[in-house]
Amino acid sequence: MKRRKFLFASLSLLSTWSAAGVFKNSGANPSSGSAPADAVLRPDVRQPAGHLVIIGGAEDRTGDRVILRHMLALTGQADPVVTVIAAASAFPDFVWGRYDRVFEELGVTRRRHAAIGSREDGENPELAALIEQSHVVLLTGGDQRRLLGLIGGTGVERALDRAYRINGLCIAGTSAGAAAMSRDMLAGRSISDGLGLLRGALIDQHFSQRRRLDRLASAVARHPQLIGIGVDEDTALVISHGKKFEVIGSGTVTIVDGRRLGSPVEEIDMEELLRASSMQIHQLPAGVSSIANRDKSKGGMFEEEMAALQALTEVLPVLTR
Repeated sequence: MKRRKFLFASLSLLSTWSAAGVFKNSGANPSSGSAPADAVLRPDVRQPAGHLVIIGGAEDRTGDRVILRHMLALTGQADPVVTVIAAASAFPDFVWGRYDRVFEELGVTRRRHAAIGSREDGENPELAALIEQSHVVLLTGGDQRRLLGLIGGTGVERALDRAYRINGLCIAGTSAGAAAMSRDMLAGRSISDGLGLLRGALIDQHFSQRRRLDRLASAVARHPQLIGIGVDEDTALVISHGKKFEVIGSGTVTIVDGRRLGSPVEEIDMEELLRASSMQIHQLPAGVSSIANRDKSKGGMFEEEMAALQALTEVLPVLTR
């Protein structure tokens, strides 16, 4: 804890970005076949109609269940259709059974399991149709590489993207499911292709609990055009309609921005890098929102929180299109 406080104390506040600067510096995505971020920002591409709930794992399932309740409320439905994709887990039936009980306790009567155990299942049109008819799809924890190995590039992946962008689907990912939501997927210390629901970001989970600041900062240093998003356990970054966000749960969301580096850095001394303020790192606590009216003069928001709020607000158009 002392070391982490030292790292944050050594950073200068994040300067305000102009929208033009965001677009200019985003650069090409390191995933094979990915287009530059500015190529994605075409005027004919509308903002997504749905919601993303990016959960750092270990969300509360027995107490107030703030994140799960909020996820259901986002649909605006009294009894939403909830579909669980547990393909990231080596024990998908067990994981599905656990969430089935939780959602039953929350009053959901229309609960579905999209059982995907092979690439053939990923191409099943009935499963794709199930996703498009859902109000919520939850991607569970496990191994994000396993999840992408089963649904990456399949009809199920296309249905997820289409339903999120057009139908207003709420897609939630927890732990491995959260890491898989971005186009560039962080798995261990390597980066591979993810689902592409966010572009220009890297998502890391169990962030504070597993002390993953160094891991995420190292990945951003190697790919400084990507924004790092670290999410604590029982915490979620909620992005609505590609233009609003809020942090809910019991922890924080950490934003890592390395674009001041200018070029990739392969061999780094993390302490020296952070002390030099080449990398900007800020935390958003639960309750921070892009639409909340919090009065700084009344102690509602620290200056560092304001900087992080400004950063994520301005980069959001790049991440969500």
